[in-house]
Amino acid sequence: MKSPHIHKASFGDGTGWLISGGELMSRGGSALLRVVLVLLAISLVQIVPLIGTLALMLVSPALTAGMLNVFRAVQQRETPGVQTVLAGLGDGGRRRGLLMLGAFFVIGMFAAIGVLSAWLAPQMDMQALTEFLNDPEAMNNNPEQLLALFQGVNVFGGLVLAALVLALVLGGLYFAVPLVFFWNWPVMTALIWSLRALAINWLAFLGFGLVVVGVFLLAGITFAIISGIVSLALGSAGAFIVQLLSMALSLFLQLLVAAAQWRSFVQVFPADGGDDTPEDDALAL
Repeated sequence: MKSPHIHKASFGDGTGWLISGGELMSRGGSALLRVVLVLLAISLVQIVPLIGTLALMLVSPALTAGMLNVFRAVQQRETPGVQTVLAGLGDGGRRRGLLMLGAFFVIGMFAAIGVLSAWLAPQMDMQALTEFLNDPEAMNNNPEQLLALFQGVNVFGGLVLAALVLALVLGGLYFAVPLVFFWNWPVMTALIWSLRALAINWLAFLGFGLVVVGVFLLAGITFAIISGIVSLALGSAGAFIVQLLSMALSLFLQLLVAAAQWRSFVQVFPADGGDDTPEDDALAL
């Protein structure tokens, strides 16, 4: 395992991660199309009710590791291929660790839902809420019922607690994924050092978060305008095109964030902190 060394980045560094990630994406060129097709094919597992979504959540750290490996290859002026993006699922030892991170993610999501449910349970009829949410026509036919269920309920406190749980989970995963994949760190050690790195670099991640929110808001507003125009102009065919555009935008944003995550990783965990480099480990896969 590498000797732990965390570099302290500045606010300006954080604001630049997404921009430099975009520059890295532009260098990937048409080779990224293969990456997109692989990710799109894997995402189709979601069509399997319940199990598909859980399976995708379980392998999401391995897919993230694959995207980071793609941008590692692009940075080294290599041409990423299918094997590059699937590297997180290819090596047995690393796959085991990444799947453990996936289980941590799934448990964390259920924990956040549990915290929110525990907050709301004393204040409202949870059985009625469950029945309403399980009825696919309820929202269209009787949306007032949902408002009535939440009348007089303090939702804010529960949302804050759930957000804190999610922040701990996602914060642990942020650097744990590349630490497990590139440096072959133990899962628990990687989670702890990821949270420590985020705490040390809170100012840089504040800048990063502000830029991410701004870009996502701009993308969302632009997409809403374009989808509205397309739907009005093309009718039912427009709805299909909007769905395709939504998938394309989602994949683009995932790749952009992954590129920024790679940039932040190599800066916060510099390769000279140990015996080998993340590039060396990735190439050995």
